[in-house]
Amino acid sequence: MDDRIDALLADIEAADSAAQAHARRGEFGDEVAGQASERTLRERLRGSLGSTVQVMMSDRDITGIACFLGRDIIVLAGVEVSAIAIAAVRGLRLTTRVHRFEVGGLERLGMGSALRRWSAAHEEVSIDNVDRSGSIRGRCALVGADYVEIAGRIIPFTAISAVHARTNPFE
Repeated sequence: MDDRIDALLADIEAADSAAQAHARRGEFGDEVAGQASERTLRERLRGSLGSTVQVMMSDRDITGIACFLGRDIIVLAGVEVSAIAIAAVRGLRLTTRVHRFEVGGLERLGMGSALRRWSAAHEEVSIDNVDRSGSIRGRCALVGADYVEIAGRIIPFTAISAVHARTNPFE
């Protein structure tokens, strides 16, 4: 009879320990979910600098090392350097799960700054348009506050999904 009582008490103790462990996991999950709701995409992208990133866009995917995060762009270095408008990003695959909070000194720079630097270096660029397949290739004739003139066309920055070149404009 004592063996059965000992076994019953051991079962009750094990069930109580399992219930407490389950409750702790649930509390931890709630805490993680609460903290995650305060994190931004910009912080996640900042945490991915220096690692491989795959950016999914409406017409293609671009993979490379995230080397610069600007006001409205992320720059990936792969076969070519791509300045990608964050507004054109439809999905991401990141190799890190880090969020970084400290803002880089040049993070205020955006698509206009990249285009101006490529223009000053007389670098040939290829501009992908948000609404069209194909790209416009050439040297930037003029870079305004919110547009670029290339190959006889004026393109507003808001219509640019990505710009590709051989060099990194922020190095």
